Amino acid sequence: MKKIKFLALLAAVVAAVLLYKFLNTLDEKASVELVKTGVVIASANIPPNTPITDDMLEIKQLPVEAAHAEAVVNEAAAIGKFSKYEIMAGEQVLYTKLISPEGGGGDGTLAYEIKPGMRAISIGVGNLSGLVGMIKPHNTVDIIAQFQKTEKQPDGEEKTIDYTTMIAENIKVLAVDDVISQEGKTKNPETGTAYTSVTLQVTVYQAMELNMSEYKGQLRLILRSPLDEDMVNPPTIKFDDIIIN
Repeated sequence: MKKIKFLALLAAVVAAVLLYKFLNTLDEKASVELVKTGVVIASANIPPNTPITDDMLEIKQLPVEAAHAEAVVNEAAAIGKFSKYEIMAGEQVLYTKLISPEGGGGDGTLAYEIKPGMRAISIGVGNLSGLVGMIKPHNTVDIIAQFQKTEKQPDGEEKTIDYTTMIAENIKVLAVDDVISQEGKTKNPETGTAYTSVTLQVTVYQAMELNMSEYKGQLRLILRSPLDEDMVNPPTIKFDDIIIN
């Protein structure tokens, strides 16, 4: 009888040990399954085309399996960008739903770089008028135009007069061809040119002046120092003025 009790007690002890080990194994598995990571989520609904600010975001700890592969994990990476689509409150903020206004990250779009009240207009350039490929986005330029005008002289004869005038000063370059990053473009070895168009940030009236000047005359860009913002406003000159002087 004592032997049976001893065996029963031994069996109970073994069962308890095995149960303890089994429960520990479950705890270890649970710990592995509950590994979390911090992701950025929207603390409120964010409409499309909205600049992201820090009060719109918060960090939430989620299981690794629940974190989206494109989720932003650092608030600083989202602040200052724009929402491409609506982001709902509690939704993970994804890189694919953000737009960089600068364009340096490859996800930029020109529309977000234009200041309110300003416009973007592209003009065609060649090697000379475009400074032989040395202009890059975010540079500033002056724009001069050359025209020819037929004027009647005192003796009744008509004479063609060549004019050069300043169209606009201290104008920001937004893009060269379709490139909006500051790296610009490299020269095309076949054509010898880096770009054939430059996109500028101008007022509505300046856009109209540039359009007419390009249609009726010839435009040339003058590269400015980024440290110089002075407006010269030089008078229009004629070819005869140069000859006489």
